[in-house]
Amino acid sequence: MKSTSTRRVVVTGIGAVTPFGVGVPLFAEALRAGRSGIQTLTQLDTSLLRTKGGGEVPLFSHGAQLRSVHFASLAFQEAWNQANLQGRVDPTRLGVLLGTSRGAIREWELAHTLREKRNPTASGFLFPNGEVPELSALFSQLIPCFGSSPLGHSLAKLSGAAGPIGTISAACTSGTIAIGEAVQWIREGRCDAVITGGAEAPFTPTSFAGVCSSKAMSERWDDPSTACRPFDRTRDGYVMGEGAGVLILEAQEHARARNAPILAEILGYAQTADADHITVPTGIGLSEAISLALRESGVAPSDLDYINAHGTSTELNDRFETLAVKKALGPHADLVPLSSTKSMTGHLLGAAGAVEAIATILAMQGSFLPPTINYHVPDPNCDLDTVPNFAREARVDLAMSQSLGFGGHNAVLVMSGVL
Repeated sequence: MKSTSTRRVVVTGIGAVTPFGVGVPLFAEALRAGRSGIQTLTQLDTSLLRTKGGGEVPLFSHGAQLRSVHFASLAFQEAWNQANLQGRVDPTRLGVLLGTSRGAIREWELAHTLREKRNPTASGFLFPNGEVPELSALFSQLIPCFGSSPLGHSLAKLSGAAGPIGTISAACTSGTIAIGEAVQWIREGRCDAVITGGAEAPFTPTSFAGVCSSKAMSERWDDPSTACRPFDRTRDGYVMGEGAGVLILEAQEHARARNAPILAEILGYAQTADADHITVPTGIGLSEAISLALRESGVAPSDLDYINAHGTSTELNDRFETLAVKKALGPHADLVPLSSTKSMTGHLLGAAGAVEAIATILAMQGSFLPPTINYHVPDPNCDLDTVPNFAREARVDLAMSQSLGFGGHNAVLVMSGVL
């Protein structure tokens, strides 16, 4: 068992389910093309709502139970196959740590609706007695929530993982924090490999309508593909998305001993809290997280080649994220390209950090900068190099991915593509 200070952590597999479809190749192609995956929603009746669309995974059954688990399972299988880890890791040294904000909200909403409609006097809401078959079938899938998240439980079954298992729920930083804490599991010697990332399926009547009522989402739907416009002066709110991103992390010596493909190295991770307003960012906490992650990585601001921003397309987030980057990077902030891939995917909530970490790895592997699309009217409060509208060819050796979340969460990963 090696100490925290010497054990290096690498990425040996990635898998993604995004509004462009199932698989990393579709995601990479869309990032290079600067294509939007945002459309008018087909899962929900939005006729009475001011927000009409989102980043919906195409060609996926609307009636599927545990939709977020299906997303996670598909992303896992792609990452697992790439890592080629089956039979090459001690199951007791393989962990699972996933992030999600909404969890199995679709199923809980459906269960509540069925109970109210079919048997409102049932005494056991969580343990139906079989009088309502739909509830019994549904809760047979939900019961694993009580021991562990259905996300972690499902991926542990698929992989045979018998090491630590857990779920992070920290709003929109969930996926980033899951990856960062998984790194710690390996550094501390608890695991040789960890399946990590995030998954989200938030398009439910209660979830979607609730956020609509908060006025946080865009209400510009004449052309769905242009609704999300981070850092642009005409931005009017974020656009919700769904999907999953899964990464296979390994101790570097473990990966090299089996000649595994190494896609990137996680150099540093930090998380902080704003300890202030639950939804209004100040930039102070994020600035501190950036500085801490860079310090842990041994990376100077001048060494960074790219930042994948949180970039939600809300007035306050984009302004204060810009301030945070300026404060943390100083005079180098103007020289580091920063873009928001949410402009193309929408905001995948608890899965956002994982999918954006994958986007950052793709940028390093493919030597390009993903664009911030729909950027047409400059905002003097968001005056960094946002890689507007078109991908840019560039060597990316050292990159950072950052996430912010309701509740004052901030989380940052620093990665290297030089192996």
